[in-house]
Amino acid sequence: MIPIVFCVDDDRVALMISKLNLQKTQFCKEIITAENGKQALDYFDSQMQLPEVERKIPNLILLDLNMPVLDGWEFLELFSNNYPSLHEEVKIALLSSSVNPDDKIKAEANPFVFIFIDKAIGIDNLKSLKEHPELVKYFS
Repeated sequence: MIPIVFCVDDDRVALMISKLNLQKTQFCKEIITAENGKQALDYFDSQMQLPEVERKIPNLILLDLNMPVLDGWEFLELFSNNYPSLHEEVKIALLSSSVNPDDKIKAEANPFVFIFIDKAIGIDNLKSLKEHPELVKYFS
């Protein structure tokens, strides 16, 4: 079971469905949410101000690409630049309904992103993620 999953999505219904599916499949111990990339970045900024033993750094971020304020791409750029030390600890799965192949290519070029999946996160997606080499250690 993954200790902490961070869901970042502006669609409250999709966010609720993701949370329910994460709980139903016993995918993680704790779920943190944000409704846009700025809120997500603010969360990391606040956590990094805390002593290391008090930080709640998510192991997995389920990141929507299309959001207001700060979208997924902008979040990824700032997160990668501001927190390169978290590269091994934090894995990012991009969620999108986009059919643009350039999005997938761009995602694969980012070292934090380990998978690009269709939005919203369903039980089948979670089962596949449990078997992904980047996450399997949490479910062995």
